[in-house]
Amino acid sequence: MTITVKLTVPIFGHKSPTMFVQKPFLVVAFASLFSTTLVAQTLRIDKVGGGIGSSVNFPLRGPASEFYALLFALNEQPTPIPALNVTLDIPLYLAGPVSGLPGFMNFFNAAGTATASTPIPNIPELAQLILSFQALTIPEPGTAGQSVVSNLIRLTPQVPGTFAPCLSQPSIPIIGGSFAPAGAGELLFCGGSGPIAQRYNSNTESWSLSGAALSFGLLSQSTGLPDGRILFTGGIDVGTGQPTAGAAIYDPVLQTTTQLTMNIARAGHGASVMGNGRVLVSGGSATFTFTNILSLFTGISATTEIFDPATNTFAPGPNMLEARAFHTSTTLTNGQVLIAGGLSVLPIINLPTVSSTAYKFNPATNSFGFPAFMNGGRFLQSAAPLSDGKVLIAGGITLDLTTFLTTLNVADIVIGTRTDCQMFATAFFGFGTFTTVNGMSEGRAGAAIAPLPNGGALIAGGFQLLLDISNAQFGFNPTSSADKFAQGPNRLLPTGSMASSRLFPVAANLPDGTVMIVGGGGQAEIYQNQ
Repeated sequence: MTITVKLTVPIFGHKSPTMFVQKPFLVVAFASLFSTTLVAQTLRIDKVGGGIGSSVNFPLRGPASEFYALLFALNEQPTPIPALNVTLDIPLYLAGPVSGLPGFMNFFNAAGTATASTPIPNIPELAQLILSFQALTIPEPGTAGQSVVSNLIRLTPQVPGTFAPCLSQPSIPIIGGSFAPAGAGELLFCGGSGPIAQRYNSNTESWSLSGAALSFGLLSQSTGLPDGRILFTGGIDVGTGQPTAGAAIYDPVLQTTTQLTMNIARAGHGASVMGNGRVLVSGGSATFTFTNILSLFTGISATTEIFDPATNTFAPGPNMLEARAFHTSTTLTNGQVLIAGGLSVLPIINLPTVSSTAYKFNPATNSFGFPAFMNGGRFLQSAAPLSDGKVLIAGGITLDLTTFLTTLNVADIVIGTRTDCQMFATAFFGFGTFTTVNGMSEGRAGAAIAPLPNGGALIAGGFQLLLDISNAQFGFNPTSSADKFAQGPNRLLPTGSMASSRLFPVAANLPDGTVMIVGGGGQAEIYQNQ
């Protein structure tokens, strides 16, 4: 059955354009009201997709073999249904004949799962809408069932390949830090908003405060653990201005922070969860002076240590073959960790350099493997694991000190921001190789990077390093542009730009397949992949 419905609805305080939407529909009727007895049941919906011209899926979990109805509305308000002893968060004005926009009804299978899907018309004006969805169960007459209401879902259709601000914004601006999955479609952000943790609900696009945490600030690492806790390590001590050995672990359930201590001070180090659940902490600078560029190299460490979340302790790990800081540390699909690039010091002769090598750390053997070589050295690059087990390393800073080491004249430092990516793949006998992928829309370092569900990756924001010796200028030029890496052809394509330029932003994969960019300046934004 098909119906044409003319809609004129107030959205964001304005009237949206008049739209004609034509869709198949199922009529959800509430003519039958049942005598019910209270039983313990749960009903949950999630969402996947939402791109205009694509589709959206609603996975449901509820009572096995129970009948359910999925409803939607263009606004939210408490709506009691006394006869069913439930209260919805949305009105029922679309629960009648126009419920096919797109009201669903069906039965859960024996495992208590179901999926409702609907296409989203290729109408750009739909990006102005906020659609609220909720489900409820309707027991069979004469049974002891209880109607149950699900959680609320908000759908904000978005043109693929674009960024849009979240419906709500963090109470406290997020500068950097890390995040960890918190269940039920939520993410916990710590370390980027001072001592306060913040929680994001991707189903409703809403933020809430989540207790006091601890942040070490500049050049520290915050690492989400498999059990939902977040580990903070190192960084610059505010009092001394030097790297610290301080560490802490935040428990979002208990909302407690436990102070810890590493074996050595570290800033600009790496920290990655391995396949065994432990964390490899690698390299970093133990001491340096911001006003002396050579001091960035004298304190670089080759040491590692391993954090055990079962005991909250650090133990010394094997030394790396090269000291390095401002490198990337990426967990591979096999549970090993790839350490790549960074500021380094040539062994034996102790000359400062920028590393072009990468090594895999194997937790099973507690050792590093053979080196793999990138096409040129880089530091402050970004890295993300891809769905096929490879690792994409994007951009970074190059630094040529050859002439400077002879003259000690800072005007002789040659610096640049890379526009290429390096893709790492494991070869035979554990060896690794890099393939160069050129074509980022502009040079970028410190960019946000996130794998995409279709096997590609999003690279967004970052900065170009500004060094003007003659005018005594040194700084960062942040960017709002973004690039999309596509697997298969292995190519880089420009995609939509963010509303704000961002310096060291954070990218978070959301359960619905989108990517949220926070930090580095501006509002939290959502990237719609497809």
